[in-house]
Amino acid sequence: MAQRLRENKMDFKNESIWLMKGDCLERMKEIPGGSVDMILTDPPYGMNLEPQRKSGKFHGERIKNDNTLAWSDAFFYECFRVTSKNTASMFFCNHHCVAEFITSAKLAGYEIKNLIVWNKCHFGMGGNWRPVHELVLICTKGRFVTTSNSLKTIINFKKVHHTKAVHPTEKPTDILEHLISEPDYFPSVILDPFMGSGTTGVAAKNLNRKFIGIEMDDGYFEIAKGRILND
Repeated sequence: MAQRLRENKMDFKNESIWLMKGDCLERMKEIPGGSVDMILTDPPYGMNLEPQRKSGKFHGERIKNDNTLAWSDAFFYECFRVTSKNTASMFFCNHHCVAEFITSAKLAGYEIKNLIVWNKCHFGMGGNWRPVHELVLICTKGRFVTTSNSLKTIINFKKVHHTKAVHPTEKPTDILEHLISEPDYFPSVILDPFMGSGTTGVAAKNLNRKFIGIEMDDGYFEIAKGRILND
């Protein structure tokens, strides 16, 4: 581990936070098996997405590494390996990638526990029924139940307005805190292999959990590091 940290000076690690710069398919191999209590992440959807809103700050900024889902099987295998027994892993997705994610998750050994609809309370760009939702795939490794017994499969959290976002697909902190808080076990170590601007890390820190984050983009890695360490 010390050798890897010397090789990549952008990495950061202390007792509660471990931030890794690089490709998650490679960097996850450094995480011991069964050492993570929850994976909560927003992977690429394989859409080759380029934000189209002309008034938005991310107009023309194509989402990196979003042109394929060829990594899916290897990714879910690593996710299953690093998680401990009787835990949940949660993956944001949409209709473009949910079938591939479910197939890969099952191949890795996960049970598909549920598929949550996130109502973003504001519609997006496009035609043919403009999207107002995304999905959260709940995968389990053994037993899993929620603390609340009256949860519905549609959850309502306002999306981050593009004028306030620092990443084109940034998720709101409150939905991440909700997902971290609901398992009836205490997920003390949260992993986000596609860390982006670090919102999952901020949510984990707000809830006094340990956090492991991986991001391959230099700019977003530095943004995430600043948000998680300084917020």
